[in-house]
Formats: sequence, C-alpha cells, structure tokens
Amino acid sequence: MVNRRMTEAELAWVAGLLEGEGCFFPMEYRTKGYGPYTYARVAVLMTDLDVLQRLQKLTGIGHISGPTPRKDPRHKPIWHWVASKNKESITLMRAVYPLMGERRRARIDEVLSLVEKGRG
Repeated sequence: MVNRRMTEAELAWVAGLLEGEGCFFPMEYRTKGYGPYTYARVAVLMTDLDVLQRLQKLTGIGHISGPTPRKDPRHKPIWHWVASKNKESITLMRAVYPLMGERRRARIDEVLSLVEKGRG
C-alpha cells in the first residue's frame, strides 16, 4: 500500500490510529527563484513510542523523533512520527481514505487539492 504491502487488518489499524491521533496537512516550501510548492504531510504525536514504531513498521514510511520534554515534568515526553515525503504521504492518505470518518476525508480532500494546485 505504501512502502510495504499491508493486510486489511493492518490498514484498518493504521486508519484507526490516524483517525484518532493523526494530522493531515499541507506544507508550503519556497526556494530561491522557485515555488511556492505545496506538499502533503501526515503526522502523529503521542507519548507511546511503541505505537509509533508499529505505525512506522506497518507503513514502511516516516521517521520518528523525540522525545520532546513537556513543560510540566509530571507529563510524559512526546514522540513525533512524520511522513514527510510527498508521494508517500499522498499514497498513505489515499490508502486510508475509504476507512476514515467524514471530517478526516474532508481534510484529506482539502490537502490533496492544495497539493495539486501547488504543484507538489
């Protein structure tokens, strides 16, 4: 599906995680003399590193960074998973799209539209 073939159950797990914790967004880049270009991104921020490692393993994409400490030491540090390559992000969005709720599908539509207009 993305950089590895996922089973239906694996894809459903990924979609469920992205439905609840994921963020779909456009990222605009400008380079000297070129652009702006708009690229698709998918991210998940959470305190559970093992969940993000599973997401990375199942999709075969993205990178994990962290931990980022919180201001209140009683709170767990945050880990970040980001799919930052445009083609991989678009492929992931399209793969999970049929399994997403109305609000997430609308957001994916919006991001993909912006990427198309922005020549991403």
